[in-house]
Amino acid sequence: MMAFVVGVAMTAQFVGASNASASTVPRPVITSALTKFDSNPVTKTARAQCPAGTRVIGGGGRVNGGQHVVITRQQPVHSTVDTFVVSALEDQVGTPQFWAVQAYAICSVPLPGLEIVSATGAAGSSGFQGQNADCSPGKNVLGVGGRINHGAGQVSLNTQALFPQRASAGGVEDHDGFSGLWSVTTYAVCANLNSVFDSRVVSVQTATDTTARKIFTIDCPAGMNLTGGAAFTGSPGAVVEVVSPDTTRVQVIARFDGTVTPADTWNVVGYAICAL
Repeated sequence: MMAFVVGVAMTAQFVGASNASASTVPRPVITSALTKFDSNPVTKTARAQCPAGTRVIGGGGRVNGGQHVVITRQQPVHSTVDTFVVSALEDQVGTPQFWAVQAYAICSVPLPGLEIVSATGAAGSSGFQGQNADCSPGKNVLGVGGRINHGAGQVSLNTQALFPQRASAGGVEDHDGFSGLWSVTTYAVCANLNSVFDSRVVSVQTATDTTARKIFTIDCPAGMNLTGGAAFTGSPGAVVEVVSPDTTRVQVIARFDGTVTPADTWNVVGYAICAL
């Protein structure tokens, strides 16, 4: 029977301290979009739209159902209507279960210097590949995204937020590896704040053990709003299946595909990007 870990956080790290008296990121609005629950097609994409007059600054995604399904894309998009796009794909095993993918967009009034910076790593076939994307000088990272290119469902997406101006995304091949060439694209949503100290990245790491599923939340400090979320696990066979934002916190759920043995100890780190 699958075991669950709830509230397994062992460490919480706060990076950055505020000395500002006025809000630089007014309370964001969170929207969501959900695909159909069915067993076809093998890949699904959800697009959460921002309300009129707002811009996307971050987001998250989740897979609902489907053991052999991995998230391969969490992408902020600035356009006529801003969106946060989430895609998921069945792996080579596939699943007969009904499943759906859900996207969350964190949206704000337009912020000074708002931009999306992206970077794509070289194609390769190692078990893990990562890529950083840095904000322009003087800007803070507010949201993080990533995309696995050509992973055929055998490479799962991981994301990280590094204070104050770096986003990172990585891909982890599954237990039996993947022989094809694939790459990672990272997205950083950046803006000018009143002060570099007007945002914080809060990280929480779970216990390193053989628990098959880990569920936990990361809270913003009092008085700060959530602008973005991320989650990372570098263990082959471990999959981040949920990064679900609320206005002041983010929930992370990760699972270990297959049978967990004593040799399969693993952990996951969750990130909340918070701003005044």
